[in-house]
Amino acid sequence: MNCLHCGRANIKKKPRARIRGECKGEEFTVTMEGLACPKCGFTTVDGPRMAEYMRLVADAYRSRHGLLTSSEIRERRRRLGLSQSEFARYLGVGVASVKRWEMGLVQDVSSNELLRLRTDVGTARKNLEQIQELVSTDR
Repeated sequence: MNCLHCGRANIKKKPRARIRGECKGEEFTVTMEGLACPKCGFTTVDGPRMAEYMRLVADAYRSRHGLLTSSEIRERRRRLGLSQSEFARYLGVGVASVKRWEMGLVQDVSSNELLRLRTDVGTARKNLEQIQELVSTDR
């Protein structure tokens, strides 16, 4: 297939291509198997890898903004020994939300906080201490 950018060469599979992408108006570069032009350096993703590419770009956004990545969410669910539907019930959200987060859709800050509170003992403990401090200053 001819390069979509320069048209001067056939693009070749590259096991570790650096591919630029965008999420929520911010630019990121991810490394994954992709297609690259040997003449101009243009890189892209072939169709079957598009979901992986989109997840990686979304996870780069999450990392930059201190949000749990899709693999971190999946690992927390598995550590609790819950299916996606059980995890959704435990969190009080729809199973579609859990599926989307694990596939790469970026969760909002409040959902991220819920995930941390319900899956991390340290975060839950810190939250309890904050509540106790607020309650004791009310009296």
